[in-house]
Amino acid sequence: MDSYNLSYTPGFEQQKRLSDLARRCRGINGWGVQELLQHAATANYKADIDLKLDFLEDEVERFENQFCRQASMEQLCIGDEEHAACQRVADAFSEIYSADLLVLDAGRYGFVKLQYFHPPFGYDEAGIFTTGRDLFNDLWNEWISLRLLALTKGTPLADLDYQDMFQCLPAEKQQEFMDKRNYFLDRSGITL
Repeated sequence: MDSYNLSYTPGFEQQKRLSDLARRCRGINGWGVQELLQHAATANYKADIDLKLDFLEDEVERFENQFCRQASMEQLCIGDEEHAACQRVADAFSEIYSADLLVLDAGRYGFVKLQYFHPPFGYDEAGIFTTGRDLFNDLWNEWISLRLLALTKGTPLADLDYQDMFQCLPAEKQQEFMDKRNYFLDRSGITL
């Protein structure tokens, strides 16, 4: 079992209360402040620990988001090579574009995928891509998802996730999909 040494600086009133409690305990069982705090930490119920862990999960997520925002600001611009790769990918998948799915060139900021158009409000989802590989994977998942949904519509297979749908297809159809993936890879010049 791991043990942790936690540091917390209590406020003045908390220090006074803790010192008073430790003084009272010292006469009973010899505990000082450290032993008393250890007892308090180990005596917490599981729900109390879960609440603290929930809090910590939220804090770590906040730290991650802050870090990601800083990292994304640093990587805001893409180079000419990645821009060209994204453009080839966008061109390769142009057959699936409609009012509900568009990929637009945002210049030095990458490429934007807009999805699910609802007038007069606009698009429900937008994604920014700064690498050709990421854009390819996303558009490939869109392409295969659309095909799998069309094939399984009105069948019990429609309730499966996409991977299971794919596995239930005949081998020839699976190969046809993989050939189409290779076609998109060739057209875009992406290597995965």
